[in-house]
Amino acid sequence: MTTGLTVKEFLDLPVPEGERWELVRGEVIRMARARAMHEVVKANTTRELVGYFLRNPIGEVFPETTYELSDQDAPQPDVSVLLNEQIASWPEHVFFTCTPALVVEVVSSETAATLETKVELYLEKGARTVLVLYPEQRAVRIFEKAGHSRLVRGEEPVVIDWLPGFAVPAARFFRGL
Repeated sequence: MTTGLTVKEFLDLPVPEGERWELVRGEVIRMARARAMHEVVKANTTRELVGYFLRNPIGEVFPETTYELSDQDAPQPDVSVLLNEQIASWPEHVFFTCTPALVVEVVSSETAATLETKVELYLEKGARTVLVLYPEQRAVRIFEKAGHSRLVRGEEPVVIDWLPGFAVPAARFFRGL
């Protein structure tokens, strides 16, 4: 791991074929290969969000998209949402230079410290909501403000207040596991 890199320096690194890296607080984070459980949860999440945005065309869903949030931050959430006003004109830069309104991270191999840092980063940079999905526990933690979160499981709905009518039972994100 290298520390203190800028996004420009990060982009110049030779990334081995088949590997995914992201830059968080100037540190290169090597992303593990996703296992089936991770991919199933990501697919379920994408399906729920795409369904919502097809019915409510106020934004777009982006799987595994890199965002340049600062000169030392280029994270790649598992799933993200940009509202229409954020994508009115497609970016001229290498990455989107805005913070997604909604960020979804599926926990697989990240350390708790890395995950916590990413959640704080997204909220600090303006994300409205961060969902952290825990496949093994079949639980969703919803962050809307730094230091505040709620945990939902089973048939309890994941509600995102700024998405009118969005209320999905937590269990749907883990369907097929």
